[in-house]
Amino acid sequence: MPPDSEDVLILGAGAAGIACGERLHRLGIPFTILEARNRIGGRALTDYTLAPGLPLELGAQMIHGRHVVTHQWARELGLTTRTWPVAQRALFSVNRRLCRLPWLAFPGYPGFGLRAFYQGTRALPRKLREMPPPDRSLATFLAEEAPSVGARRFIELLHAHVYAADPDEIGVRGPLEEERRAGEEFGYRNFRINEGYSELFQRRAAPFRDRIRTGIRITTVRYSPQGVKVEALADGQSEPTVFDGRSAVVTFPLGVLKSDAVIFDPPLPAAKRAAIQRITFGMGYALQFRLTGGDLTDRFGDFSLVWAGGATTFHRPGVRRPGAPEVVTAFTVGKEAAHRAAMTDQDRMEVTLQEFAQALPNAAHVGQVTQQSVQLWPVDPFARGAYSFLPPEVDPTERETLAQPVDNVLFFAGEATHWKGESATIHGAVETGYRAADEVRGARAGPFPGPASG
Repeated sequence: MPPDSEDVLILGAGAAGIACGERLHRLGIPFTILEARNRIGGRALTDYTLAPGLPLELGAQMIHGRHVVTHQWARELGLTTRTWPVAQRALFSVNRRLCRLPWLAFPGYPGFGLRAFYQGTRALPRKLREMPPPDRSLATFLAEEAPSVGARRFIELLHAHVYAADPDEIGVRGPLEEERRAGEEFGYRNFRINEGYSELFQRRAAPFRDRIRTGIRITTVRYSPQGVKVEALADGQSEPTVFDGRSAVVTFPLGVLKSDAVIFDPPLPAAKRAAIQRITFGMGYALQFRLTGGDLTDRFGDFSLVWAGGATTFHRPGVRRPGAPEVVTAFTVGKEAAHRAAMTDQDRMEVTLQEFAQALPNAAHVGQVTQQSVQLWPVDPFARGAYSFLPPEVDPTERETLAQPVDNVLFFAGEATHWKGESATIHGAVETGYRAADEVRGARAGPFPGPASG
């Protein structure tokens, strides 16, 4: 490494990497972002062609919460958001009968009567919070409590599916501790960016776009207290290129860290390697498909979600947008997501439509699929899954361990390193990027005066 090398090497141009670059740019600290893909944005990717005028998210779907930093980004960059009423316009399916949330407390709905409503919204959440040791999976907890079908649906949706987890994979105590630490109360409102997440990142990175190198697949990170050497293969090259830096910010998704696709020399500390293995990386993807000739909106109104308790929730990204094309987002998670990701496009679409049809009344007519679009994160070599969650007997301290700098030369960011309750979100990833940038500055010139999160 040249003795006068001052660059910070940011490894990855997802939300954490772009946020880190933005702060370093503002601080006047030179940096280079290295990204394996030929685009920026990481696990956020917007499709603008399937339904012109309706940007469709193939990765991160929404902004979670009213006051998170993503709203600030959108305002600063001239973008707009809209409320996405997931719960208010949701349809829960039991034996192919659809029930709307406002009426679920009425006793006339099989499986969704007053008892189920009370269990799902009051009794079970309280028992989850008060559950004594030892920790257990959500599936085990529900088997012990034996709730009604309706109550089980509420709990599985809010405490497993949204984490891209199956109920038998995710713990109870760790995720609840994260909810307690979160900046907003669990059940916060959700929003969509009208222009799409890809546009958000393009605008955020515009002032330092010349500092981003895409098509650079990192193979080895060599580090010592004196600096960092990153070996990488550039697109179209067979010989590795070496990038020298005074320090590096690692923003690889947890799935990449678990795979050992990137070699660290020397190996990362044992505690950090253990944290990488103990935190779980959920499987999930969003399959967008456009329909014609169906009667779903005519029959069920401007619904936002249909769920029958399976691996897939079916969303309408055009809810509250009159005249929007009829598009459905099939968000499939867990072990079934990994299984379907390996299918052909035709087989995957057929299985998804079968699951959708089985959630709807017999007389419902889905229509014909004219186009589809998907990014299969479980088999994407630069993601290897969706986002992180805590299994039984694992708590947020493992995320703190994952986030700790090594030798004041390697710094770590990304949603999996957020230990204050905002993991698995874009705004959580952004906060960790800011935190890593502050740590870099602190290692050079004393503590950064602003607050650090994650």
